[in-house]
Amino acid sequence: MKQKSTRNGGGSFELKEGTGPITAMCPCGEFLEIYKKDKTFRIKSPEVIDPKETNPNAPWVASPISDVGSSNLIVARVLLQGHEILKSAHFERDVNKEAATSQLHSCKETLLSCQNVAKRVGRVIDSIVERIKMNGVSRDNQGRALNPFPQVPDLETDCATFLIQANRAIKIICEIPSFFLDLEKTDTNFDYLGRRLGNTIGDGAELSKLIKDNASTISYIIDLRNYQEHPGSIKTIIQNFSISPDGKIQVPTWSLLGGDNDAPQLIKEAMLGITDFLMQIAELVLIRSVMHSISSKFPFIIVETPMNEINADLPIKYRLSINMSEIGKHP
Repeated sequence: MKQKSTRNGGGSFELKEGTGPITAMCPCGEFLEIYKKDKTFRIKSPEVIDPKETNPNAPWVASPISDVGSSNLIVARVLLQGHEILKSAHFERDVNKEAATSQLHSCKETLLSCQNVAKRVGRVIDSIVERIKMNGVSRDNQGRALNPFPQVPDLETDCATFLIQANRAIKIICEIPSFFLDLEKTDTNFDYLGRRLGNTIGDGAELSKLIKDNASTISYIIDLRNYQEHPGSIKTIIQNFSISPDGKIQVPTWSLLGGDNDAPQLIKEAMLGITDFLMQIAELVLIRSVMHSISSKFPFIIVETPMNEINADLPIKYRLSINMSEIGKHP
């Protein structure tokens, strides 16, 4: 008799890395992500490893891929929250929930890259500031030169990496409405997306207003990268630790020289702020796209969890629910 293939059996795993129990799972196309509060694992089935079925004993593969888990706000509120909302929703038109979830996963990954750069640069800046506070800045033997004057290594490269990832996240966010609405094409910034949505669902729609209200901030983030890569009459200026004419030490900043808003911004705070801003925009674009397209047969509402009730291990803020007081009022 032909030996039974082991690849068709179920997979069993003991996920030893990370802290505590499994807190969440999310299917993302060809793989499943499993979360503990401080760790992410990626699971691939034999069908993914060996799609042509050349090996009857092809294994399941479980890989720890990240040292952040469901307690991370980006993981919880971009991917896991969005996945739960999509699972609960019924739509007026066909919506590919699996593809939309994969889009949220791409957004999550890109924003985590932004967060990693922001935290790394922030740690270096904080370390230098602390050393200056404790020891001052070294001077040479003559006492007239600050030598060596502290600098953040590879700051321009890290800023470029951050802005590339931020722009990528913006493009991914711009594509989210197309999973729910019949748009002619996808856009790469909020100016174009806002006009397209206005023509499709009206300027008064909540999704249209969200996009138009935040278009200028999105444009500023895009311009920071564009004018770093292609400087002209406007250029992105990356300023490392410096000293002002009055002898005060200045922490790193960036600015758009020649632009409408050329005020220097502190790089550490700007990176963290942009990452948090894009996380919130991603969740709101998903929520408002869903609510614009949700089935009118059910009184769906978005419910916000009170701050004191949010689970720190899985800090989901919004969920889709049924307004029980409206049951029976809808046909």
